[in-house]
Amino acid sequence: MNATARAQPADDFDTINGPAAPDPGPVVFPAGYATRGGSLFYEPAGDESGATGFPIRLSGAFDILATTRDESGEGWGLLLAWLDKDGRQHLWAMPRRMLASEATTVWATLMDGGLFIASGNKPRNLLADFLSRVDVDGRALAADRPGWHGGRFVLPHIVYGETAGEHVVFQGERAAPGAFDKTGTLSGWQRAVAALAVGNPRLAFALSAAFVGPVLALVDGEGGGLHFVGDSSTGKTTALRAAASVWGPPIKRVLSWRATANGLEGVATAHSETFLCLDELGQLDGREAGAAAYMLSNGQGKARMKAAGGLRAVPSWRVSFLSTGETGLAALSATVGKTTAAGQEVRILELPADAGAGLDMWQELHGQRDGKALSEALNDATSREHGTAAPLFLSAIVADLDAAKRTAREVMANFEAVHVPPNASGMAKRAGRRFALIAAAGDLARRAGVLPWPEGEAERAAAAMFAAWAMAHGGVGASEDAKALQAVRDFIERNPTRFEPWEVVDPLQMRPAINRA
Repeated sequence: MNATARAQPADDFDTINGPAAPDPGPVVFPAGYATRGGSLFYEPAGDESGATGFPIRLSGAFDILATTRDESGEGWGLLLAWLDKDGRQHLWAMPRRMLASEATTVWATLMDGGLFIASGNKPRNLLADFLSRVDVDGRALAADRPGWHGGRFVLPHIVYGETAGEHVVFQGERAAPGAFDKTGTLSGWQRAVAALAVGNPRLAFALSAAFVGPVLALVDGEGGGLHFVGDSSTGKTTALRAAASVWGPPIKRVLSWRATANGLEGVATAHSETFLCLDELGQLDGREAGAAAYMLSNGQGKARMKAAGGLRAVPSWRVSFLSTGETGLAALSATVGKTTAAGQEVRILELPADAGAGLDMWQELHGQRDGKALSEALNDATSREHGTAAPLFLSAIVADLDAAKRTAREVMANFEAVHVPPNASGMAKRAGRRFALIAAAGDLARRAGVLPWPEGEAERAAAAMFAAWAMAHGGVGASEDAKALQAVRDFIERNPTRFEPWEVVDPLQMRPAINRA
């Protein structure tokens, strides 16, 4: 793959991408509104006697650079720019629909960026009226979530790929501020983080999984999660932090499961086609665990009614996520008397965190005295080196999308042919395809010069983890069959007195079985 960078970085603004920002004009103000003295005013019209009311100050001054809309001609809004008191320029693509039901969020966003907004219902209603009626000729394409938009990969701060001369802005859910920040160098990250994954399948698998997001659309793959299960202090969170460092600072990117299924909608949208890291599954309410698994993996939020009737646009995403916890999805659901279906379990593939080598998650220490020392070295490295791997990977993919698609499909086909038995259950085949996708993502990152691994390292890691997953599930047969057999075993072990011996040695010593099974 050609890794020549074709990213179009942000200009002077924080969140603008593509060609230079359009000039603010021509802008047509509604009657009665004017800017003077660094503020926006409403000036009431005169009455029959010619007397006029006092001007009402609505806000500080701001520019309206363009009208925004998405690729389908919806999501119309305004591209606003202003200076805060420190002289820093702010830019926001405001969806106009927010003025109808979320006006308080509009005022909070503008005020958070340092723009003065008048208090009181009358000034704010007038400001809402102004923003809904002001007209500007310029146009900009608005992306409502991170990820692919045509042949472009859009992040909140940058666009990878050709914009065809069109201004592109981000107008959607955002990850935490600073979630895509870079520190250190790519070579530093490769030496201190990625190189330590060689010989450590769980770490190599986690790092490969971090590159899956942008590959999903290329192979029409399904979103879903991977969940490392094991005792505390085994290195699970360390592996999660290492994977997060592909995209940015782990402290910003590793989130907690401590949220409701509804709250996860915004989180999933903000991480669409990038990478989501969730720590400590046990913090999620067991009653919502199954619903959360379905929602994150299916890529679609709840349908909700508009206040005036009809359905709102349903939030959508395509997200790959890595999770950790001392318990798994089935065990968490069981704490509230619920069971999990095979469909839920294949959406979050549970993997044993312990590698079985007496070193917790690790098998190769790379010169460290023990597993704890290796974890500490990785944690220290990811705090210093992060956010440098994803940019090169995205640049390489957009440089030749067709080649990336071919390579990913070839790697996946080879993996499935070698590692997934033809007689495997439907669930195992579906899981095997997910493991194949992770192997392909890791190999694409290796070919792009991002992962400094020998050829085949990503596939070996994925194969090892597929074998570990299959072993934990009793093989590659149907999950429902394995559960049925286990249920019979559990019943016999719990109820020994409900059975009579098949062969009676001494009839005098035989006792009748109460409630015989």
